[in-house]
Amino acid sequence: MKTIIIGGVAAGMSAASKLRRLNPKMTITVYEMGEDLSYGGCGMPYFLGDVIKDENKLLARNKDDFEKQNIQVYLNHEVTHLDYKHQSIEIFDRENKKTIKDKFDYLVIATGTKANRTNIPGSKEVNPYVLNTLEDARKIKANMKDVKEVAIIGGGYIGLEIAENFAHLGIKVHIIERAKQLLIVYDTFVAQKAKEILEKENIQIYLDEALESYEKDHQKTIIKTNNRTLSVDMVIEAIGVRPNTEFLKNSGIQMLKNGAIITNEYQETSLKNVYSAGDCSSYHHLLTKEKVFVPLGTHANKTGKIIAENIEGNQVRFKGIIGSNILKIADYAFAKTGLGFDEAKRLGLNYDFVDITAKNQSGYYPGAEPIFVRMVYDPQTKIIKGCQMVGKKGVSDRINIMALAITKELTADEFSQLDLAYAPPFSPVWDPLLVASNQIK
Repeated sequence: MKTIIIGGVAAGMSAASKLRRLNPKMTITVYEMGEDLSYGGCGMPYFLGDVIKDENKLLARNKDDFEKQNIQVYLNHEVTHLDYKHQSIEIFDRENKKTIKDKFDYLVIATGTKANRTNIPGSKEVNPYVLNTLEDARKIKANMKDVKEVAIIGGGYIGLEIAENFAHLGIKVHIIERAKQLLIVYDTFVAQKAKEILEKENIQIYLDEALESYEKDHQKTIIKTNNRTLSVDMVIEAIGVRPNTEFLKNSGIQMLKNGAIITNEYQETSLKNVYSAGDCSSYHHLLTKEKVFVPLGTHANKTGKIIAENIEGNQVRFKGIIGSNILKIADYAFAKTGLGFDEAKRLGLNYDFVDITAKNQSGYYPGAEPIFVRMVYDPQTKIIKGCQMVGKKGVSDRINIMALAITKELTADEFSQLDLAYAPPFSPVWDPLLVASNQIK
């Protein structure tokens, strides 16, 4: 039996490694369009900012490591067509400029995403950078030497992480965002806190502003928006990503409108024995009960392993996600899990929220810092539906507590009785999460 895996980063190589452990005899072949395998893409902004100085630190394993496990890996091989009727795929060998075919019994699609582009006038001449692959990061890094001023197009996770890291190097940063707030998955009130923190880092932020054109002026790039003209040394577009699934057109695989592959709870597509995982896939949202596109490494690694289990017939389910995320902005952590209040309103859900600000540890213990908590809940049932936090300390552990509580549908009454650990260096006797849940009560 043979399994072909398309894509060699998080989901693809998680599936390959797990399948090899489960089945020493299975023939496993991986086709990867790029030059790198199994790398930590979420660390790339910190590589640009010299927080991570050696790119090899981002590489978990290489081709030789996998081939020692009898996993055959082909780099620079782009799969261009799926012929499900004949259980085969076509692959373009980029190095040798030729097309080959391969047959499978099981197929795993883990092709990740492509970066969105503005494609405004002047884009071809300027050719703005993006940060979606390790090769993208190398290109940016190789051209940063003389950069004194940079424009980041987009104010989402990646845009803000890039901006912070460039500012860390003393580079003047402009962020241009066409929406009326940064971090559109967060509530406006919380996103405003991110804007204020970034502005204290001398990062210029322009909201509700539309790009009009780029123009090359010697080594500079002239950016024109509906409100201003900027001259910068580098432009990086960070306006989101889309599933890398164009090659599946007319394959019979069901997808969302944006191309994210629809799977069942076993990660199987609408075609039998064809599976999908990672950033090219959609996931079941446990709160909205809809299929959603939330490309994060956490889901990719989990679902890759689950596919391997199901190829082996172990019937392992992936129940879904609630959209947990966290990012660093200067000295602060911003985190969200479940639904935001603004998001709930857009979905027509009659939810409410409480806001509290408390210390992350006992106020009398040195180093205590404020932590902001917004807890979203259903006023009819008092079930907690979402949480957002901002703080310098203690955010990452608390947001994970909230992810568990929301997944398990705890009410505020139930949550307020949780036996959370207490000691003055780590928490007040009334933890900020307990304070928020008591406010709901």
